[in-house]
Amino acid sequence: MIEVYTDGACHGSTGIGGIGIVLIKDNKLVYQYNKQFTNTTNNRMEITAIIYALYIACKFKDSIILYSDSQYAIGCITKNWNRKKNKDLWEKFNKVYQKTQTLCPNIKFEWVKGHSINKFNNLADTLAVEASNI
Repeated sequence: MIEVYTDGACHGSTGIGGIGIVLIKDNKLVYQYNKQFTNTTNNRMEITAIIYALYIACKFKDSIILYSDSQYAIGCITKNWNRKKNKDLWEKFNKVYQKTQTLCPNIKFEWVKGHSINKFNNLADTLAVEASNI
């Protein structure tokens, strides 16, 4: 089982954002990643982090549990919330998710409370914020 923690961050005034991704296997950090984006929003960064994380995690060909502190992203994925905004990213998500499903036996999405005691979620947050800084 691969545990994946994702987070997105964005400075609203500048539109500069970042994603943070942390992969855990057997309670050990096996991969971390961050990247900066421009002309974006926080919700776009949250979705983008999940897309990148699925793409990376599918290479392990193992079951995946993906944690995000974005109620919006998790709600759109697991509760069929409206995807009117960010349609381009939701289309990318659907493609990557379908590919990941062919390589990984089980994929689960879970909401996790942000800025809490979970060290891996906090690391994903730190990576996202770091990437969003100029």
